[in-house]
Amino acid sequence: MKNETRQVRLVRCTSKGEWDFAKKLRMTCFFEPLSIQDPYTWTFDHKEHVHFIFYQEDTMVGYAHIQLWANHRAALRIIAIDEQYRNHGLGSQFLHLCEQWLKNHGVKSLHDEARPSAIQFYRNNGYVEMPFNDPSGEPPSPHDLAMGKVL
Repeated sequence: MKNETRQVRLVRCTSKGEWDFAKKLRMTCFFEPLSIQDPYTWTFDHKEHVHFIFYQEDTMVGYAHIQLWANHRAALRIIAIDEQYRNHGLGSQFLHLCEQWLKNHGVKSLHDEARPSAIQFYRNNGYVEMPFNDPSGEPPSPHDLAMGKVL
């Protein structure tokens, strides 16, 4: 059966297994390549941060970390599909479900700092170059492209 026909769903991280999966993807996709420990675990129980697991059937295949900002804006901090499930359209499905959840919660735009290797993925999903404007004042990464989408 093709991935497109399998049941997919988005859930907020709640169980130990979901948090373990989230931590694994965070490390393998983002922090191990930088040879650092995850400095953002404090976001796991912070009200301005939402952590999602993406399921295909009963299998966890993806993780996303979204930060809610003022003025109906949000930042996609991390989105990742487990390596064995990549290149089957699941990332786009997952992103779409995240966007729908945000839209249903009053968010009007989603922003991202895209790695060069992910720019085409975002463009394929309707994202355009758009100022990131992080309210914390943290400077943007010089290697990434600020992109966004009006929801």
